[in-house]
Amino acid sequence: RSYQSQWSTYPAMHFSIRPAQLDDLDAIRELMPRLAEFELPPGRVAEHLWKGDEKILLAWAEGKEPACLIQVAVSEDQQILGVAMSRLRDELLSGEPSAHLEVLMVAKSAEGSGIGRALMDAAESAAAERGAKSMTLHAFASNTRACRLYDGLGYDGELIRYTKNLPD
Repeated sequence: RSYQSQWSTYPAMHFSIRPAQLDDLDAIRELMPRLAEFELPPGRVAEHLWKGDEKILLAWAEGKEPACLIQVAVSEDQQILGVAMSRLRDELLSGEPSAHLEVLMVAKSAEGSGIGRALMDAAESAAAERGAKSMTLHAFASNTRACRLYDGLGYDGELIRYTKNLPD
């Protein structure tokens, strides 16, 4: 499916969404640091925000994560502009078939173009096609841009995760 950005004040950007391919692996990995480009909570290390996701991605590339669904937004010349990675798994409380969004990231050059919304739509559709009845995700409260997107897409912030660093 082909898109032209319509949500931004930036110049129109043409892009399409497709399932990720093994050839996309390096470009996806290069985008991973974008997952930590917001005001991190005290005591958090940026790299920790994507290293676990990178392990999931590498397992997918090795064929060891069949429940992993990865969608990429690409420019007309097939440059990766954004990624949504989700995994099929049972919903935490009900046990119903569900999916969990592990990653949503958009290249800095494509911010505000509607790619995040389009990737979310693609991730939700791919999960629903595989039987998921819901999609869950985690977002840091300080990642206000992401929280606004998820709120605007109808996600409900129903759980609060508390954390406290303990003395050594």
